[in-house]
Amino acid sequence: MAMTTNELREAFQSFYEERGHLRVPGHSLIPPPDDQSTLFIIAGMQPFKPYFLRTKEPPAKRVVSVQPCLRAGGKDNDLDEVGRTDRHCSFFEMMGNFSFGDYYKDEAVDFAWDWVTGVLQLDPERLWATVHEGDPVLELGEDEVAIAAWARKGIPPERIVRLGKDNFWQSGETGPCGQCTEIFFDRGEQYACGDPDCGPGHCDRIMEIYNLVFMEYDLQPGNVLVPLPTPNVDTGNGIERTACVLQDVSSVFDTDGFQLIMQWVERESGVAYNDSEVSQRAHRVLADHGRAVSFLIAEGVEPSNEGRGYICRRLLRRAIYQAKRIGLEGLHRLPAVVVEQMGDAYPALREHAADIERIVRAEEEKFSETLARGMKVFDDLAGKEAITAEDAFTLVATYGFPIELAQELAEERGQAIDIDGFLDLMEQHREISRGGGESSTQQTAAQLVGPGHPETEFVGYSKTRVLSAVVDAAPAEGTRQFVKLEQSPFYAASGGQVSDHGYLVVEGEDVRLDVAEVLKFGDDQVLVVDLAGHAPLAPNTRVEAVVNWSDRFPTQANHTATHLLHQALRDVLGDHVKQAGSAVRPDKLRFDFTHEKQLTPEERDRVERIVNEKVFEAIPVRTFVTPIEEARKLGAMMLFGEKYGAEVRVVEIGDYSTELCGGTHVRSTAEIGPFVILSEGSVGSGARRIVAVTAGEGWTVLEGRSKELEAVRAEVEQLKRESKKPKAQASGPEAGVEILWQDKQGKVFVGEVTGANGSGLRDFSDQVRQREDVLAVVLASADDGKVALVVNLDKSLADLDAVAIVRELGPIIGGGGGGRPTLAEAGGKNVSAVRDALQAGRDKLTAAIN
Repeated sequence: MAMTTNELREAFQSFYEERGHLRVPGHSLIPPPDDQSTLFIIAGMQPFKPYFLRTKEPPAKRVVSVQPCLRAGGKDNDLDEVGRTDRHCSFFEMMGNFSFGDYYKDEAVDFAWDWVTGVLQLDPERLWATVHEGDPVLELGEDEVAIAAWARKGIPPERIVRLGKDNFWQSGETGPCGQCTEIFFDRGEQYACGDPDCGPGHCDRIMEIYNLVFMEYDLQPGNVLVPLPTPNVDTGNGIERTACVLQDVSSVFDTDGFQLIMQWVERESGVAYNDSEVSQRAHRVLADHGRAVSFLIAEGVEPSNEGRGYICRRLLRRAIYQAKRIGLEGLHRLPAVVVEQMGDAYPALREHAADIERIVRAEEEKFSETLARGMKVFDDLAGKEAITAEDAFTLVATYGFPIELAQELAEERGQAIDIDGFLDLMEQHREISRGGGESSTQQTAAQLVGPGHPETEFVGYSKTRVLSAVVDAAPAEGTRQFVKLEQSPFYAASGGQVSDHGYLVVEGEDVRLDVAEVLKFGDDQVLVVDLAGHAPLAPNTRVEAVVNWSDRFPTQANHTATHLLHQALRDVLGDHVKQAGSAVRPDKLRFDFTHEKQLTPEERDRVERIVNEKVFEAIPVRTFVTPIEEARKLGAMMLFGEKYGAEVRVVEIGDYSTELCGGTHVRSTAEIGPFVILSEGSVGSGARRIVAVTAGEGWTVLEGRSKELEAVRAEVEQLKRESKKPKAQASGPEAGVEILWQDKQGKVFVGEVTGANGSGLRDFSDQVRQREDVLAVVLASADDGKVALVVNLDKSLADLDAVAIVRELGPIIGGGGGGRPTLAEAGGKNVSAVRDALQAGRDKLTAAIN
């Protein structure tokens, strides 16, 4: 009979105790105070970091432990996979044996092999091993010692697989790390995915059960590896996956360690585990998240909007949603089953059982109502091709619907969602949103709208200054107050356009009260007013409401420019181009559109030229409200799936562009001023993004380019004069090097050169970076059918990696490359794509730096 989970936990620790290891208890799920690399313990080795670094002395040179782990936040996040695969859990137990400067690779492999084939009695013919293939960037070769060790155990070469980053282990952005080797078990043909190239980790058939990490480096910022004082061993043998293999069941959720929970879910919901894909996923998520939440609350982590509490809330709300899907009510009863299942091994669960149930019950009651309201709105969006940033923001801010849940559900029904735009809107509201509580800003403001509350009349299309009166107001919250006006000139954020900023002047007073935000509720709005020590505003207070024209004007110039840009893209690329999202702000505009590939330099230039031609034509911009059928007859562009009323607002730019739009616009295209594209790039499959500026920001960019051009002309003239003088022998990095084409955007310089490659191109990139006073340089040289490309970054750009950038640009020139975080190179043979690669590098760096 196969081992139970409890027997497996004990057997592993006893096995290593017999081999000189000290048994130590597992650490809390919360990392030690001096470890800020992760929110939770994500691996068995994490509590032992000080021992690997030798900042503390270990209790023994060999130890063994069973460590509860949680991967549900940051980069190490298995959350989205839970329920979809047979093997993924966010919460799991990791058995591990550790050596602090004692034994190393050969003995670690010997121990692991004896455990797996001797104690667990797994068939050696079904075992695979993976090893690290090496990394030229880190200057590491393949792990020859591990390869030889597995060969010595009888694993044939075809079952020793060399892998890349998956076999270089690290617990965070920095800290102890090293090459690793993993043991996989072939579960059989019945679990195969059908891919003839299937191998370890590809699907649920060949499952990882044991990872041996050879911890010999300290990873420091900038991908710098510093050898540890002594080489160490850190291993991980997951209980859930090992039990799955031993008990010969189809998934980790079918092991004995989950059975009390799984049976309870089936019994209380009345829906069988394998009834459908939906029910199977729901059962698995409930089992996994139920365990995770129980352990978190037992350790004092309660649901909240920040940090660990946010992860606890997210786990719990995902579980509540999955429970609703299968008709399971009263989820607060689940932790008691988790306690029954795991309380013997973890007594803290029993000790805090009442607190766990109380906290889960409170969160369930709070979120159930939110979920019901949010799902109704979410279901109303089902007919749309994509969920816009505004839709997502409304779901989150107004209805408290978790954005992660919206993403999951949208993915299930094949619907795109504008997450970047949503994040932009959240950023605009960040100061207000920190007020605390679940969507407290929108929820408090919502109390001022609906039946029994007067509706604000928006007059901001024609006025930016208006005498008005307060018609409703909420009690002040610290220095802010939610206020409604009889008439308001302030535009509330919608349609991609940010809300206006401005101020109120109370009649008879000489004090300005800033309007920090404008919240939209259908056709109504609520102002967020900064009282700044002023008494709260009461109904019937007379005020003058004033929009900041310095923000409104460039914003509406950018908005009208997006309409011109939309049509220009269709003119150049074709009628398949459709708007996929936008952000209109005072400083710049962002326009997302459907298109499969990067714009060529010629296409980008044509689009920019067309928009500027329409600007200089000074075309009148007309807006009017008309029945939707009439708008259709006029050929007005409408967003697919968007819901429109019987009457719609049309923005007409001569006979060039006609769109439905509720935003603010200039009176004539001449008011837009110069239109300048800053970048164009991908935002996902089949979608591109253009970032551009107009008006004053456009003049600033053009002025900068003009000055750069003048400087270049002056330099050329100087070179001409010097060329007529007698010359000494040229030397140095610039000797014989000529720039054929260049483009400078702020602190980014790109150029095609001749007369330099290899070390000469690297040296010249250093010279250019210093001479041009920029932070990033991308240079390329084509010679004899070969292309050399270099990316040179200033050390201050710690968040950027030249190697990652070069690996994106390499395929464009038909090759690849590598290097260091601040200096990397690529080579290729596609000479015709040199400028495409340079412009792609320019766009990426400009978006990241400027």
